[in-house]
Amino acid sequence: MELFLNKFLSNIPVRKTAYHQTAGYSYATTLQSPDKDTFVKGAEPCFTGKRGSGSTKKGDVLKELNNITCPYSGVKMIPSKTMDRIENKLSKCNTIQERMEILEMYKSSMQKLEKQMFSIFKGYEITYPDGSLNECLLQLYPDALAELKIEQLKVLDSVDKISNKMDAKTALEVRKITTEARGKIIHDDPYVHERNPKARTEDHIFKRKDLLLNLKEATSEKIPEALFNEMWDAASKLPKSSTNLNAFIVKYADRSPNEIAARLLRPSVASIEHIRPANPDSEEIEAGENELWNFMLTSRDWNSGRGNTPLPEFVKSHPSVPKYSQRYIDDIIKSIHKDILQDCDWYPFVIKEKLFNESQGLIDVNLNKYRKTEEEAFANAKPEVINVYNDLLEKNADIRKA
Repeated sequence: MELFLNKFLSNIPVRKTAYHQTAGYSYATTLQSPDKDTFVKGAEPCFTGKRGSGSTKKGDVLKELNNITCPYSGVKMIPSKTMDRIENKLSKCNTIQERMEILEMYKSSMQKLEKQMFSIFKGYEITYPDGSLNECLLQLYPDALAELKIEQLKVLDSVDKISNKMDAKTALEVRKITTEARGKIIHDDPYVHERNPKARTEDHIFKRKDLLLNLKEATSEKIPEALFNEMWDAASKLPKSSTNLNAFIVKYADRSPNEIAARLLRPSVASIEHIRPANPDSEEIEAGENELWNFMLTSRDWNSGRGNTPLPEFVKSHPSVPKYSQRYIDDIIKSIHKDILQDCDWYPFVIKEKLFNESQGLIDVNLNKYRKTEEEAFANAKPEVINVYNDLLEKNADIRKA
């Protein structure tokens, strides 16, 4: 709120822009694919909430649940069907007040950055009741773009510093990539198309994803793994619209009000997560099954953010996951007690052991709130479910002894 009001109380006229849409080393890494590009201007596809397709079909029963805590972020997730209805309502809104009233009902489900943006929009609504969400972002755009460029250049400086540890040939390749990126960042002028529509093309706009891919291609098999990981970690700190306020403003300033409003909620839509990744990066790790005993609900962006990261590594990076996982299990138990999650009485028991096993003991939820005994929970379970559970108990006994 203060960030927004400080910018607007200055009463400095801001220009509104009608944007156009537009050697020797070989090793396996567990690095994730680059995140979505900060500056891609193509319209983000709407999350349609389609169900019952692909490898997660057996998890459809979970998608029907409501008021479930995300085990990764701790927010109450939005069911995909509910998101469909929200987007339908947003499409019928005509004013900022109508959109903010809808968003207000789901504020508790927003992720951290989205809550920040919501507060900024609320401040704008008070100051400019006849305005719109995209007009708010356009007001903030010039300052946000300048601040974003500085943040990006600082990251590139850190990458260059790390390149000093590489051999001269590889270091030169890295410097060529970062120098080209600096040129795009510094000279990118959002108003240039008003003077020359062909001057600002996709080739002239800096893209986070392209930089990461180019760095990976130039170094991944030419330097030691530890040095590559150090460089990658530094480069991955480039701001992105899912975690950086300035990047969000820059990316969405030319989107429609409905698109911007929906964007505040989409990251929290419930999706099916493989507890053990279905496509692990290491060939030594067995792929996770496309079965309910390997599924849980997580919010969409956190699901994507984890990717194929092994659960112990992910938990160490996000120490609140064990606490949020307990809330997730407690919410699942409530659903079973209300007969909402039918024929899955065994699920809390199996997921408890699955999470413990895959996290190597870092996630150890309790079932104190469950009113069903182990015998009652597995009374109607299929033989393969019982076999999986017994196998997990045996494996976890060794982990608990260690």
